[in-house]
Amino acid sequence: MFAGCVIPPSLSVDTTDAGANAAPAIVSLRADNVELPELSTVTFEQGMGTIIATFHDTDLDDTLYGKVFVDYSSNDPTPARASCVSAGTTVERTCTLPLTGLCQNDDIGATRVMQVMVFDREVLETGVQPLFQAMPPGGLSTSRVYFLKCQGRGQ
Repeated sequence: MFAGCVIPPSLSVDTTDAGANAAPAIVSLRADNVELPELSTVTFEQGMGTIIATFHDTDLDDTLYGKVFVDYSSNDPTPARASCVSAGTTVERTCTLPLTGLCQNDDIGATRVMQVMVFDREVLETGVQPLFQAMPPGGLSTSRVYFLKCQGRGQ
């Protein structure tokens, strides 16, 4: 005969996220109701336009941060030229990236590399590498790359 103490399992609902941290995804990027296929050449008029971004993240508590970088490199990093924030409780979320600062005077007539990124943590502003793209531990990001052509106003 066995003697012992039986401890019943807890019946409370666990509120911690035991799942793996998932990277956010870019579902679509649209400008003027036109889908922007990755690695395509996109043309924007200086000071005009928006990109409507649709992101996917299964981590429902994450706030998503969309950013647009132009000719970003680790040797000479530059801050994002457009950004948006999307909080929510759904897997798919939208965010509007205003492009008023996307095309600078030096960009007119040149072809640049444009990178649209989504981060699942707020980007750290100072003292960490890579500049303008570093996140706290556990942060994940995804990006899409395009070739940017900028036009002057009214061209």
